[in-house]
Amino acid sequence: MATKKTTQNQEFMYLSLGDIIIEEQIRSKLDMQSESFKALMESIRERGVLEPVLVAQKDGRYLLLCGERRYLAAQKLVIETIPARIVDAVTQKDEILAIQLTENLQREDLNPIDQAKGILAYFQAKHPDKNYNLDGVISELMNYNLKPEKVSEAMTETVSVITKISGKTTRTLLNGLSLLKLVPKIQDAVIAGTLPLSQGYLFAANLGSPDFFPIFDEIMEKPVANAKLEQMLTVYKKDLPSGVVAGGKAKPAKTKPVSIKKKVEVLQNAESFFNEKAEMYSVSDLQKYLDELKILTSLVEKKIEKAQEAVPVKKPPTGPRPQV
Repeated sequence: MATKKTTQNQEFMYLSLGDIIIEEQIRSKLDMQSESFKALMESIRERGVLEPVLVAQKDGRYLLLCGERRYLAAQKLVIETIPARIVDAVTQKDEILAIQLTENLQREDLNPIDQAKGILAYFQAKHPDKNYNLDGVISELMNYNLKPEKVSEAMTETVSVITKISGKTTRTLLNGLSLLKLVPKIQDAVIAGTLPLSQGYLFAANLGSPDFFPIFDEIMEKPVANAKLEQMLTVYKKDLPSGVVAGGKAKPAKTKPVSIKKKVEVLQNAESFFNEKAEMYSVSDLQKYLDELKILTSLVEKKIEKAQEAVPVKKPPTGPRPQV
């Protein structure tokens, strides 16, 4: 076994590959036949491993936290040592996941499905006593959005940490987690990029569509725009009898809508808050908020146009004019 070499920085070492332990990683699949992996091998063959892997001490050896692709490429090239950055020992699964998520998301090195799996695993590891499944985590995030006062302090802290690590809003986290409801066939299409991520979200939001799989097969053959796909997935809802929703269940009784005045007040409060606190947010956060407002604006404009089209045009009276 090769001798370890140490630089002046004690947190950085060249480690023998045999001294590194590989346990479960966030990335679910690593295709060593892919072009990107072959390109990585070629780069390492010519220049060596330029970016250290991330490890932590464990049982006299080193647990690999991040850098599995570099490790496996070096192993395949029969390179004996690899540069490594050593962090303080970590033993808790949630700590390991937080490090892996931070490193991989900052490098944009995870596909959307693995990102979602990593985020789900973090929530589960952070709250092992809750035995959260996917629906449980989604429910907590929805409550965090809609009824934050009903969310525990521990869960609020977890959501805060994961949004900072990922740089994602809770809405984006919910969209990402919804992808895990898809069957492997559709998840694989999202990973491969043959199904756009936005359309993956549409499929996840319409799991009850009776033509779900035929529609998927159809758009794999002939791609369509998002608006068309949404129409294809939701058209069955328009054909249901009055008072019935998908699955034969009765529609819930109509309730009086919240007044537009109150909706406007919410927007005015948001405007006031941003005037005073905008500097608290990053440019990317502000851009995400702006994107949501644009979507809302577009939706309201369409509703107005539709309402105007439905208003009957008053025709002028016909016949002889009355005598004055």
